Formats: sequence, structure tokens, C-alpha cells
Amino acid sequence: MPTGTVRVLDSGRLELVKFNKSINAVSNASSFVHPTQKRGDVTGGIWRAGSNAADAELIIDGNIETYWQPSERDQLVDWSIDIDLGRPVLAREINLTFPTADGSVRPLVQFSVYISTGSRIQSQEDVFRYRKIFETTKPNTATSIRIPMVGDVLDTTRIIDSGLGVDFAAEQKYRVVRFVRIVVDEETDGSALSEVEVVAAGDNISLGVLKRGGAFDFGLLARDPQNMFDGNMDTFAVIVTAGNTKGGWREGGMWWQVDLGAQFWIDEIFMYFQDRGEALSSFLFEGLHQGRGFNILTSDGRRTTGGELDYEQLLREEIAIDSPLARDRQVRHIRYLFAPRRVRYLFWHGHEDNGWFSKPMEFMLFSPGYPAEVVLRSDFIDLGALSGDGRPKAIRSLNWEAELPAQTKLRLRSRSGNNLGEIYTFYDRTGAETTETKWTSSPKVLRGKVDTTIVTGSDWGEWSNFYQISGETFQSETPRRYIQLELIMSTEDPSVAPVLDRLALEFEDALVQRAVGRILPREASVNEETRFSYTLWPTSDNQDSGFNRLRLSMPSPVRNDDLKVKVDGVELVLTEVLNTDSLLTISLPERVFSDSLVVEFITRVVDNATLFSVDVGDSERLGLWQAVEEVERQANIVYLPDVVSSDVLIGDLSVAPRAFTPNGDGVNDEIDIRFTVYKVDQPVPEVTICDMSGRVVATLSETVATSAKHYRWDGTMDNGQMATPGMYLCKINIGAASGNDSVVRSLALAY
Repeated sequence: MPTGTVRVLDSGRLELVKFNKSINAVSNASSFVHPTQKRGDVTGGIWRAGSNAADAELIIDGNIETYWQPSERDQLVDWSIDIDLGRPVLAREINLTFPTADGSVRPLVQFSVYISTGSRIQSQEDVFRYRKIFETTKPNTATSIRIPMVGDVLDTTRIIDSGLGVDFAAEQKYRVVRFVRIVVDEETDGSALSEVEVVAAGDNISLGVLKRGGAFDFGLLARDPQNMFDGNMDTFAVIVTAGNTKGGWREGGMWWQVDLGAQFWIDEIFMYFQDRGEALSSFLFEGLHQGRGFNILTSDGRRTTGGELDYEQLLREEIAIDSPLARDRQVRHIRYLFAPRRVRYLFWHGHEDNGWFSKPMEFMLFSPGYPAEVVLRSDFIDLGALSGDGRPKAIRSLNWEAELPAQTKLRLRSRSGNNLGEIYTFYDRTGAETTETKWTSSPKVLRGKVDTTIVTGSDWGEWSNFYQISGETFQSETPRRYIQLELIMSTEDPSVAPVLDRLALEFEDALVQRAVGRILPREASVNEETRFSYTLWPTSDNQDSGFNRLRLSMPSPVRNDDLKVKVDGVELVLTEVLNTDSLLTISLPERVFSDSLVVEFITRVVDNATLFSVDVGDSERLGLWQAVEEVERQANIVYLPDVVSSDVLIGDLSVAPRAFTPNGDGVNDEIDIRFTVYKVDQPVPEVTICDMSGRVVATLSETVATSAKHYRWDGTMDNGQMATPGMYLCKINIGAASGNDSVVRSLALAY
């Protein structure tokens, strides 16, 4: 389950997490954990309170009726408080709320506000550089103060797409903030602070990429991109070159890529390059800059015909360290606004592979709402353990209840198996992954941990087709002991999302432990009557109920007189046979447990690689069908060698009689057209009647949808009138991409 993209409520309801714009970054600061030099890993919240630490949390509790009040016992120098947002945010403004003066309490009278990005300026201490952004110039009596952020020469905003309707001047005003400090400048009795709110651009999707299953890749010259996605201003990627070019960004390795772990709607990117003298860098020895220009490309995960990710360019950044404009050379913080687009992968590359000395610290991504698509996979569900007997189960169906607003979708599929495997991952003492051979040959003191991953066994099938409706018959192999489900929740509109209220699996004891089968012969002549025998070998024990029904898929109807069923070599007297064009259902006079069973029948095969699927059932457990597996690979498939070697697509054509008289006397009143289509999956033939000039006078519809196509014409034209006597053409076209896909036959109409 991609962490941070979905949540399960106490009721069991499963829903996508919405990523918001214009958030109060204080409200969820405690959700973020970050490392420190002296305190270990800490959560966001109150970082430091110089006075009255017991009440410090009251300024971030969301309640304006509570407040923090410096203690009069402390000196004025200690009347300050620091808030840690838990991660750097793109702040727009800071709002302060004070209690209403009532004699015992009043707003802070004189004070200053400082902010910090959270970058340490001492390598071994949690010491940060603060910048003053506000101070009172006269005694304050207001109960609320809004402090807007103001950009400087390091900041710029680019609007990539037109028609966004944004206020460019307003979008230029932002600051990266992790710490907020409020310092009281004048000691006044009863002065207090109720709430601090930091209004930020939005929830940063970049945080938690690895936890939700994402991954990073990079070239030789653009290393450690994961440090831009960690919400830690003390880490950074390194983009540094030396020497001559190797031919370009691709050859030199001036690139990085990220898989976000899910597909998001993205409409904003922010890049923060470290400036010289910032954090632990040196003013004198590190000539840090923002690079020589770069491109950013995005992909929603679709692949090209060659199997590569299908990337689309989002932007081309031309900014360069040798720009003639000083303001361009100074830019370090770049914000990009564009129309929402689906993004699963991001690819960054420089324009050149030389002239770089950059340390990108943060790469923030913002979304207008819900994720575009999230793929969730269940753990392996042990049906044998759930029922307490450790046996495979016959799985009937999947049932669910969901809320699907317009433009949202929920897709579900399954796979199943009886065995699980294990994969071991070995690590040395330093935590680096190593091989099993090296691990076992190393001294025990040099060995690290061994991780065990549970994987599917060799008997597992592929993922099923997606289920179309709740209650649909289970689409994977059954009976099985283990199953796994995959759920895909998606939306075309980031303001709405699907919700899964309930998901249930219906299963019961299997009829037999296993049933395998094979059809013979494995090859046949196209559309010729062929005698086949299907042999079934069941395996059961004394806890199985056995079966007394069979269901076989058929390419064409089977005559009951040609049907025989034998159990352990003895022919049975069948009690009931239901025979349709594509399905043969047989009721047996006795239950079958472990004896071999043979079904003999005569049918025609018109499609190459025709699958004969077989299920067994129980008259006392209607609706339960247990699939028969192939005893060996492709043992249930019949091939047509003649079809493979020929380009003829229409065969067994019959147009009779060639001359017809639609006068209602019951003799030759209509033309009967029959043919078979080869090598075309689900063909929809176009059959028309034309006059001798080629004008279509009638378009015919298939009388019965069967493998052998059947059409009739009684002389009625498309306009409802009867055709005049004369010669006509019957044209058949199946619309294939290649091969002989059309035929024409003449016919005569007379009265």
C-alpha cells in the first residue's frame, strides 16, 4: 500500500488521501519526523520555549481561546518561543492571533518574528540562522496580525502554461520556512499569544517517496537526488562537473530520475538550490550556483513500443550562471506553475555536462487534489488459515460496495496459488547488500541481517482480467489456498475520488483437491467434424464432496448422439445434457472423486489455438464451478495447421440459391448466406447487397451469433421497399489488417 496516499478508517472504509493547497503547516507539524544533532529524531511542534514551556503547545492547538503567556518570573531575554514545522514549507504568510484584552490578559505589545529554513550553520550543533521578517513599530492592540512573505533576488516564479488565471505578483511572494520564532521585545503584564498559523503553498508530495514504494536513479554527475525529496535542509543532491565534456548530458551522466510510487496530479514544482555561505557551505571556497540550464520531463507511466517510459517535456529552464542579467545569476529558488498533469515519473537533465557546481536542497511537488491513480496490493491471503483447516478453497466471487463519483474508477483483479516461496536478501555489518556466498563465507562478526521476502510460488497464475461488476465469478484459478488482490483507484478530476466501503471474498470447501485434464487430438482440420476426447484426472481425499456435473466450452454445437462419458473406463448413462452453441453442460448419474473421466464428442474448430476449458460442479452446490487445469502446458488447446499456413480468412462460403423469388410462396423466398471466418479475433463482418453499379441496396444483420456466420436476404432494401428483379452482388468484408478479407458473389432476383 503506497504510504500516505490512502487511508483506512475505523469503519473499514478505504479512501484516497487528498493533497491540499493553501494549508496551515502548523496544524500537522507533529506528523513529520526529522533528525537532529542533539535530540535524535524529533517530531514537529514546539522546538523551544524560553518561558512557560508548560503552556507552549497552546499556540499550536488550533484553539484561539487558549494561549501562551510568558512568566513574569523570567527575564525578558527568555520571553521567546520557537515552532518547528517538522519539514520545510513554501510559506506565503504567517498569521498571529492574540487573546482579547480583559484585564488579566492582553495581546503581545512589542515583539518580533523570525524565520529559518532549518539549515544548520554548525556541523555538530542544532544551530540555525534566523531572519527577521516582522517587528512592531508601535504598541500592538490588535487581536490578529497577518505577516505576508516577501520574495527577494534569490526567488523567481515561472508560469509554464497560459490561461491559469493566477496573480503573478502574488505568486512571487513566498519563503522557505521550517522554524518560526516569536520574540517579545517589551515586558508587559498579561501579554499573551493564542495561535500561530503558517499558510503554505500546499502539501508537498515529494516527501515519503521511498516509503510509498518509489525509487531514484541518477547519472554519474547528478548524484543523490533522494536528498531533495526528504524534507531535510541539511542534505542535498550534488551536481558537480570537472574537466571537459563527454559529449552531452546523456553521455556525461548529467541526469536523475524519480518514480514517485503512485500517479499524482501535479501543477506546481519548486526547486531550491543552495547558495554560497548557506548552511554549512563556505562563502570563500564554494562558488555554488544554480547551473547552466536544465529540462524537466514527466511521464504518467505509459511505455513506448520499445518499452521505455514515454516522457513529455514539461519545461526548459534557460537560466545560466553566465547570464548577462545579474538578477538571473542570483536566482536560487525557482517556482514553476502549470496546468495539472498526471505524473508518476520525473526526469531531470542538464543542458550540458560541464560548468556545474550546484547543490539542490529541495525539490517540492504540489497537487490540486487527490492522486490520479494508486495501485494497492493485498498481502497473501491464506484461505486455509482463515477456515482453520489449511486446505485449498473453492472461491466463488468477489463482492464490493463503492462510491464512484463522475470521472472516477475502481478496478480490481486477482491471482491465486497453493504455494509460497521465500527470497533472502543478505547484508554485511555496514548494512550494504551482499551476496549469499559472500555472507556465508564471512566471519560472523562481519555478517549483517538477512531479510526474508515472501513471494508467489511456481503454481501461481497471472493476474486475472479486471472484474466488471460486484459479485462476478472469481476470475483466477480455483481451488487455491492463497490469493492476492490488486486494487486500482483512479480519478480524472483531482477534486473527487473513488471510495471503497466494503470488499468481501466468498469461498467454500473445494469439490476435489485438484483436477487436471487434456484434450486429444491437439490438431484438427479447419471447420471439419472431428472426434475429440477430453480426459480429466481428479485428486481428492475423504473430506472432499466430489462432483457430478461437467461444463465444457465448445467452438460449435455438439450433437447429443455423438456424446459419451466414461468413468474409469465404464460408459455412463447421462441423466441430463444442456447443449448450446458455445457451452456443453452434463449432469452425471454418480459422483466422481478420484477416478479418471473421459468425455468424447464431435465438433468443428474454426479458430486456431482454440481453448477447451472445463469446469466441474455439484448439483447440491449450484453456482460453484471448479476449474480443471491443464495437465501440461497448452494441453487444453487445439491448433489448426492449415489456417496458420494460409492467408485465406473467409471459408466454407455458401450463397444459395443463386436465384431466388421472394413472392411469398414458400419456395426460394430468400437467399441464405453462410461462411466461416478464420484467424480474426471476434470478427464483425460487413455483409451488403449491391446492384451491379456497386450501390448498396441492403445491409444484412447476422441471424444468430455463432462461429459459423449466417445471414439472410428476402429482397427488402434498406429503404423498406422490395428490390427490382435483376442481378445483384453479395459483398462480404471482415475488415482484417492483412490477408484475403473480402469476397463477392453474384445472385439473381426474379418474381
